[in-house]
Formats: sequence, structure tokens, C-alpha cells
Amino acid sequence: MAARTKTGALRTLALSLSMGLLLAGCAGSPQAVELPEGHAPLSTGSSAAAPSSAAAQLDVSELSVASGISMAARLGFDQARVITGTELAALKKAPEGTQGGVTVLPTQCAEVIESLNWSPLQMGGEGARTDFLTEKIPATGSVEVAKVTDKAALEAHYATVLAMLTDCKKVTMHQETETVPFATAKPDLKAGEADSAIAWTRGRPGQGMRQQALVLIKAKGDHVAMVSFIAADGLEAPEFSQMAAQILNAALAQAG
Repeated sequence: MAARTKTGALRTLALSLSMGLLLAGCAGSPQAVELPEGHAPLSTGSSAAAPSSAAAQLDVSELSVASGISMAARLGFDQARVITGTELAALKKAPEGTQGGVTVLPTQCAEVIESLNWSPLQMGGEGARTDFLTEKIPATGSVEVAKVTDKAALEAHYATVLAMLTDCKKVTMHQETETVPFATAKPDLKAGEADSAIAWTRGRPGQGMRQQALVLIKAKGDHVAMVSFIAADGLEAPEFSQMAAQILNAALAQAG
């Protein structure tokens, strides 16, 4: 799915691939945040007055996502959409049989690729997500934060990413008469900016299946945050890794 613009992109953005492959304590006092169009304003609360809206009762994940989205807004992403209801609930279930009639070579990488269909919300606890974009940058993004209720599952996903960056760095996908290359690379980041990071490219320029993604994950205290970008091309530019790291660490500033 190539990056789109305006609300159409936000309605359809699930950071998913057309062959079925999906992308992935106590908070401090809420800070005044600048949020882009489409994200509900947050109340910073006041000791002099009781909370009068749901915004004043946000959990750590929701506050963390809002903090990440605030950084995205400062970086120029002026449109956002909070994921709620059935859409949010769907992210809690790991997709099955997503590859359909696709043959993956080497065959041992098929299960590894399908395991990339991971979201922090799959751990089943508290969680939140918001998607963001701007007409000025040809990519769409997402900030997702969840409570770590299954550390083994989180570590297993880190192992999946590592396998994609080593044993399955170059994969070929075959669907009917079309052959599609799938390659991964480790984003250029500073030490400590992410616990897990991967950039992947599917298809050649001009192919209908062409897509790129960048996914950074980091845990802090009882929560884990994931920041993703998806586009048709261009995500190998270091600016995207830098923006993703800034958004990721802004989100985790609210976690403890």
C-alpha cells in the first residue's frame, strides 16, 4: 500500500501489506502537548479542579501515544487519527494464514516473515495507537504503546526481527506469475535509541507490490512503544530513522 494523503490514508492505514504481512509503571505528570488535527486535545489536569472529561483520565499508554504524536506534530506531521473501538481490538489478535498463496524462499523464512505480524497490543493489556501523516512527506506513520504483560512474547518478537536481519535478510516471494524480492536492513541509529529496529523493502521500483517500512521498538518500565513508517519509497533516508527515534523516545517519556 503506497502512502496516501489526507483522511483517506488515515482511514485505511493499518501498516499492513497487500499479501497479508503486517508490520509491530507510572507516568509523569502530563505535559502541555501540541497535537495535530484529528487528535483529541488532552487535559493536563489541575489540583484545583476535579477531572471533568475522559481526557483527564487517560492511562499511561494513551498519554504516551499523545506525547509521541506531539513530537510528530513538531516534525511536521499535521494530521492524526486515534485508533479506537473495533480497529484497536483487531490489533490485539495476531493474524493467521496471512500469506495465502504466496511461496517464500528460502522456505524456513516463511514462518519468520509471518511472525513480523506483531503489535504491542497483542500482549493483551492496556494499549493505545494513533496514526499520523502530512501532505509534505510521502509516508504515513504510527505510534503504538502498550503495557508489557508478556515479556516472553516481546523477547520473541525481538528474536524474529533479528532473524529477519540475519538468516532471512534476502527473501523471494512467489505469487502466481509474479516474483517479488523482500529485503531487510538495520536502520542507522545511535546506541540506546531502540531495543529493536528493522527496515524492509518489498518489490522492485514500479512493481505493484512495492512497499517499504521502518519499525522501531523500545521498552521502558512496564510499557513498550513502537513507531512505524510506511511508504512506497524513500524510507532508507536517514531522516526517517531520526524522526522515528525522536517520536519513540518522546512517547516513552511518559512511561516509567
